[in-house]
Amino acid sequence: MALSRKAKEAIKTALAITLSYGIALSLGWDKPYWAGFSVAFISLATSGQSLNKGAYRMLGTLMAGVVSLAIIALAPQNRWLFITLLSAWMGFCTYMTWGKRHPDFWIYSGYVCAVVSMAAGPDPVNAFHTAVLRAQETGLGILVYGLLAILLWPVNSRPKFEAAAAKLAATQQQLLHAGMDWMAGQKDPTTVQQLSAQEMQEQNQFGQLFAAAKTDSYDIWELRHHWHSYQHRVAELSETMARWRENLTGTQSLDLPSLMPNLNGFATELDGRLTQIGRMLASQEPVQQPSAVDLNIDDTQARHLSHFHKAALIVIRDQLRRMESLTRSLFAHAGYIKGFSPETPELSDQPDATEACGLPDPDRLAGAVRVILIMWIAYLGMIYIDRFPAGADAVAVAGTFGLVIAGIPQVSIWLLFLPAFLSVLATGLIYFLVMPQLSSFLGLGALLFTVTFAIYYLLAAPKLNVVKLMAISMFMTVISVSNQQTYHFLVVSTTALMLPVVFICMGVTAYFPVDLRPNQSFLRLLGRYFQSCEHLMDALSQDPQKTKSRLAHMKTGFHLREISSLPTKLGAWSKVLSMKALPGTTPQQITAIITALQGLSYRMQQLVEDRRHPQASFLVKELRSDVVVWRWKMTESFRCLAGEPSVENQDRFHAELTEIMERLNLRIEETVDKAAGNITDQDGENFYRLLGACRGVADALANYVDSAGAIDWAPWREERFY
Repeated sequence: MALSRKAKEAIKTALAITLSYGIALSLGWDKPYWAGFSVAFISLATSGQSLNKGAYRMLGTLMAGVVSLAIIALAPQNRWLFITLLSAWMGFCTYMTWGKRHPDFWIYSGYVCAVVSMAAGPDPVNAFHTAVLRAQETGLGILVYGLLAILLWPVNSRPKFEAAAAKLAATQQQLLHAGMDWMAGQKDPTTVQQLSAQEMQEQNQFGQLFAAAKTDSYDIWELRHHWHSYQHRVAELSETMARWRENLTGTQSLDLPSLMPNLNGFATELDGRLTQIGRMLASQEPVQQPSAVDLNIDDTQARHLSHFHKAALIVIRDQLRRMESLTRSLFAHAGYIKGFSPETPELSDQPDATEACGLPDPDRLAGAVRVILIMWIAYLGMIYIDRFPAGADAVAVAGTFGLVIAGIPQVSIWLLFLPAFLSVLATGLIYFLVMPQLSSFLGLGALLFTVTFAIYYLLAAPKLNVVKLMAISMFMTVISVSNQQTYHFLVVSTTALMLPVVFICMGVTAYFPVDLRPNQSFLRLLGRYFQSCEHLMDALSQDPQKTKSRLAHMKTGFHLREISSLPTKLGAWSKVLSMKALPGTTPQQITAIITALQGLSYRMQQLVEDRRHPQASFLVKELRSDVVVWRWKMTESFRCLAGEPSVENQDRFHAELTEIMERLNLRIEETVDKAAGNITDQDGENFYRLLGACRGVADALANYVDSAGAIDWAPWREERFY
């Protein structure tokens, strides 16, 4: 009978845990469940993913051993310095874990340090032995599972990775079709929204499988630089298409095929390139090569457009040209990677804007502070509360749980408590009723294999991954296998009593110092978003040609990062909002808010970019006062929205904004007529790009005001506990 993939993976993990226990016990090592933990936490879908995670776990464990010994050496008799150093390291690891660079390394560096330090802290003489033992056990578990992953039903990451790349290319092609239909007047926001969400998930999956494929596929490793470049180009194409679709809202009244006569041919060429990219990623030779194509505007027809429509037309043309350049580069990379083109494409690298600004991310920083506070609460409880459950172990467990949940504050900790507590109770029955009947490793091995197989087979669904890891961790912790096995009721009862204490420590930090209730968190992030918009708008008053200080550049980078990342964070919080406590608010209204914010983010980013281009001095001088009025209106609106998520009088807001834009349009017509022959074509294009960006920000802000005005915000501020 053929085994399912789920059964094979469960057998593989159960066998690895059983062998790890057997080897550790035969060598006389204490705490063999540390080896079992290593197997449990690196058991993933493919060999590459498991080996990659195992390498990070081993490196993180070694780093944790060094740091824990250093902490104990610096504070051998000073408990306050000890917890200060340990909690500071945990906070640092928490901040790094939820970044984009080697998160697995930092999570293991953090929680292993907590475990080793708290285990050795009361007995510093054995600190070195504890650190070495942890490294040995971790290495054993990784080695055993790594060998089984390679020898027993190996799953190579390369096919899944290449399939994910081809699927992502197909989704981007569908988004291109949707955008072209939009240009033709066939707007379908629902389809675009679904495809955009699907594209984001596929990009994440592409990145995860790429990291795994580099580990277990020599071909992918050899071409990793070109795959990296391909990944960066795909992300850039995704953002460019998103901006392009957002800007289409300003051209709905225009006949774009007439204004850009070769638009259909241009779209056909881009569609053909994406088709051929998909073929090459599927290892099929392309049937056609990219053709030279450009997109021009019919000046005769464009002459009759308003300046705002001209600006929007130029912006859309520029974005379509950028898409042409990116698809050409993607075609070249795919052809070279798959061996269909001998020419080596130019490598590109995309700096990470999240890390580049130099200022810390507030949410990651809040997570780090939360972990530090959890550690201190548990540590103070251990010192000042007589018979504190589990003592030093409770501090280590609290820090570990805090590190894991710091980056996902949307998850209710009380939902994690139930599976953990039930796992302890179920394991307690095994501990008392089954284990005393075992007299050899044959019986113990059968028990380990059976329970592990059941957990990994029954909880194989990805959405149950946290429950699965919680169950296997509690099982190995409670049975406390050793060569000199003893049984005591306190083993189970202490663990059962420890869990409520640990979760209470985490529960306190859900309200202090940062209130993590969903409704309040949503409002807080919304306010931060508009504060960043206000700062960026205010910064536009500065002359872009003047040299800015490093601090000014860092602030601008920080606020650009905020407006680009906050809509995604708001989307995560929107999934856990208590709609029953918000009468009159629907999920569709929340989605409309987030969509409007994402559109405003693209427009603000475009405005900041276009502001950097030099402008004709004549135009700047003549329109300065009118632009100042527009900028003041935008800045004032953002300042008000930072404190109140909606505009009190929407009709007046729209009337004032319309009046300002009409006056600006009239002044532009007068100024451009006076400037005839005094500005170059490049100056004219730069001016129209900047004008289009200004109009785009105003339209996006008006769209948000309409979406926010449909929501009753009063219930959001009512005090309640969840």
